[in-house]
Amino acid sequence: MKKNFGRVSRNASEEIRVWLQEDKEGELQVELRVYDRSAQGGGISLPEPEGLVVPIHVLSELCKVLEQARDHLLQEGLVEVTTMRNLVTVDDPIKLHLVVDPPAPQPDTPSQPPVSVKLPVECYALGAPDTWPSERVTGEIRDLSTEDALVLLPREFAAGSRLAVLITTDELNFRGHAEVGGTAPSPQDGSYPHSLRWVSLSPQAKAALSKIIDTAK
Repeated sequence: MKKNFGRVSRNASEEIRVWLQEDKEGELQVELRVYDRSAQGGGISLPEPEGLVVPIHVLSELCKVLEQARDHLLQEGLVEVTTMRNLVTVDDPIKLHLVVDPPAPQPDTPSQPPVSVKLPVECYALGAPDTWPSERVTGEIRDLSTEDALVLLPREFAAGSRLAVLITTDELNFRGHAEVGGTAPSPQDGSYPHSLRWVSLSPQAKAALSKIIDTAK
């Protein structure tokens, strides 16, 4: 069994391909292999010795670590968010072409009013100098919408801080990123009110958030 999930350009003459394959014992693995696109290959991409094989049972943990590294680099301004205009698969005959575009302007849509809720929440600071995620901070969400939220937390985060947010209900799990818009100058009953604005939510996160809001109405 061998399946090519796609490829990404490493430089002008090399690309990285992602494969699903089986080892001799029948265990599934994901392989990241460097392929040479230089003229020496006669126009054919040839595999190089450089590669990485990851058993699928550790793939989820590896993805989490890579996501943490990306979040830290984004916070430090060392990388930029990129978009792929052309997605290339194994059956796509065109040459790989990645284009970095600025975010497209979004049409004006009416804002939805927040819904009053009382839900437990977990927050982790992004871009911390130590190992990500930082120490878990638990609190409570009081107002929730698809654009922002009001959260009570036992410690204060500065305006502009980026947080990873986890909301768990009986049926749904939401995980997304938010930016702190502001905090109250003094705690209320030992908790600091924070206004959060959701940023870069995946389609799955948006769907889970909408379901949580609909359930609370």
